[in-house]
Amino acid sequence: MTDISRRSLAAGAGLLAGALAFGTRAQQMAPQMATAIPVPKITPKPLVINPDKVKGLSGDLLRSHHDGVYAEEVKKLNAIGEELSKLDLAQVTPQKLGDLKRDEQAAHNSTLLHEIYFDGLSEAPTQPSGLLAQALSRDFGSFDRWKAEFRLIGESLNAGSGWVILAYAPREKRLLNHRTENDSMAPAGSVPLLAMDMYEHAYAADYGTDTAKYIEAFVQAIKWTSAERLYREAMRV
Repeated sequence: MTDISRRSLAAGAGLLAGALAFGTRAQQMAPQMATAIPVPKITPKPLVINPDKVKGLSGDLLRSHHDGVYAEEVKKLNAIGEELSKLDLAQVTPQKLGDLKRDEQAAHNSTLLHEIYFDGLSEAPTQPSGLLAQALSRDFGSFDRWKAEFRLIGESLNAGSGWVILAYAPREKRLLNHRTENDSMAPAGSVPLLAMDMYEHAYAADYGTDTAKYIEAFVQAIKWTSAERLYREAMRV
């Protein structure tokens, strides 16, 4: 056998050994890619207010919003998390995974914003105070100017979907009002302090298409102590 033949044979043997080793590693990895991972279940937060005592929003509306829409979003988020945990990443298509991650983001945002929405409602009118009141005046010029901007943003979302969010931006160290047209549009890097739901389910049963009246009712019912607590926590981010 010539030296060239021996070298060719050795090279072929090396390639074969490499292929076998790769195949073994792939087989070892495959079960890991297919193994389900534990996913914590989210439990709907109960209403901390008496829905029949929130001025301007009916008890029936608030109960159907909380027990129906919000609870269903929590259920949806849990179901998506369960499906994602069981995916075999060696087999799933990019499109399938992408669709699930899109839906997960929307459901995650929706559940969080709904919790802030309900926690931000009060049975008795209050006014901002302390550090939050100072920040509203500093970043918007005055509390009244903040209210005017917040209301107008809400009225711009008169197509039956979206959120108006008062948030703290740690990068700029200031408050901002954000406008989102759907659950997927979360303000990057901001910490929500107050959220006004502009989807039809939040107002149609009481106000039909009159979003201005709903917005006024919401603004009058804000529990500013909740927003201030979140603001104090956000300032530590």
